[in-house]
Amino acid sequence: MPSVLPPSKVLVTGANGFLALHIVKQLLEQGYSVRGTVRSASKGEWIKIKFSSFGTKFDYSIVEDITKEGAFDDAIKGVDAVLHTASPVPDNFVGTYETIYVPAVNGTRNLLNSLQSSQTVQRVVYTSSFVAMMKPHAPGWTYSEADWNDNASKLVNERPHKLPGIMLYLAAKTDAERAAWKFYQEHKDNLKWELVTLTPPYIFGPILQNTPNGSANTIWRKAFTQKPADQVGQHAGFWIDVRDCAFKWQDVYDELQSLNIPEIPNDRVEDGDVKDVPNTSKATRILGLTYRSLGESVRDTITALLERETQK
Repeated sequence: MPSVLPPSKVLVTGANGFLALHIVKQLLEQGYSVRGTVRSASKGEWIKIKFSSFGTKFDYSIVEDITKEGAFDDAIKGVDAVLHTASPVPDNFVGTYETIYVPAVNGTRNLLNSLQSSQTVQRVVYTSSFVAMMKPHAPGWTYSEADWNDNASKLVNERPHKLPGIMLYLAAKTDAERAAWKFYQEHKDNLKWELVTLTPPYIFGPILQNTPNGSANTIWRKAFTQKPADQVGQHAGFWIDVRDCAFKWQDVYDELQSLNIPEIPNDRVEDGDVKDVPNTSKATRILGLTYRSLGESVRDTITALLERETQK
């Protein structure tokens, strides 16, 4: 199936989110028309004002509750592609089965049910998460698309109302992606569109929202917190810059020191532990992605936060 090219119309669900705003921005800059789903008119108008330089290229559809059957019926009308990012990511993962798991899984199912009879949509991109791949393993594991977080699925099935928020989030992302692929495999012969899923890890980078999100606060806190010497320079884990989605870690301290902020500690040690790695070759081969370094991502995040402070 050919790629969906500008000036096609793209639906971005949860359009006022951290990642979604960057998606909307890049799509508009590339010449696409964009429709975003939001939970209220005030949020939709805020996005329209933010991207007012693109005129009528952006519009929005109000979806107050993604768990309701038919919630996306109106939003999908006349679009050529759908990028599904709407899913709860609560601060500090505080929440319940009803507020974390149910919206993620049922919201995905409802969207796909709405899309089943679409005659215009050619591609659906579901934003999953690296946590949907996590599982017990020996050090030095290479993650691939064959990995699934079966443990999280098992736990939420056994005791859905007794799990902590973080485990509910892991299960929600795992089971929502499974639901997407199950739907696609069962109906693909009668669908006009293809399904693609992306599994980004921790997302860093400059924010476009008015207030910092969890990842931006994490960057700020870690950059300005003095740690014991044996903890400085520890492996950052898997992460992605919000502007291009990737894994790579290097030069963090050089980039932070370039900001010339005395409060940022400048000591570091090398972490020699065996690391897990993700196999990103498919994304590189098919999409031709090039990636920002963690240092650049951290630097730009802090710079954006500092600029917001000076504007208050």
